[in-house]
Amino acid sequence: MAKNLIKIVKIWIILNFVYISLGLSSQIDISADKMEVFDSEGLVVFTGKVFGTKENFKIWCDKMYVYYVISPEGQRQINKIIALGRVIIEKGKWKAYAGKAVYFKDQEKLILEEIPKVWHEKNLIEGDIIIIYFKEDRGEILAKDQGRVRATVYIR
Repeated sequence: MAKNLIKIVKIWIILNFVYISLGLSSQIDISADKMEVFDSEGLVVFTGKVFGTKENFKIWCDKMYVYYVISPEGQRQINKIIALGRVIIEKGKWKAYAGKAVYFKDQEKLILEEIPKVWHEKNLIEGDIIIIYFKEDRGEILAKDQGRVRATVYIR
């Protein structure tokens, strides 16, 4: 029992370190089996049953790379997140499944690859690459080679 409590406290300290070191202005919660910090590279890597949530943004995956930059004021700010393996993302009306996802925070743009499927409310889109522009509340679906894009749209 004491070993489990010590493990929980260590995880809590590490997560608080990430929260403080990344200079986040609001709370972010991330859980995983393992976390590695590479401060000189501006990178934090989470591995194993990763789950992250911030406000209305939720993400599940096998591995997550969180890239950050240091502002002129010395604050660490997330600029990009790469999620790999069984990626599920929920943000507002959007829900996505893919093998790989890249999120650009400043643009609020999400690029999904490896058999992506995206729902916007009830509507489903599929293709080889799906790009979601959250600020504009729109998506772009691309097909590679001879592939086709697919959509199931509910008309009101």
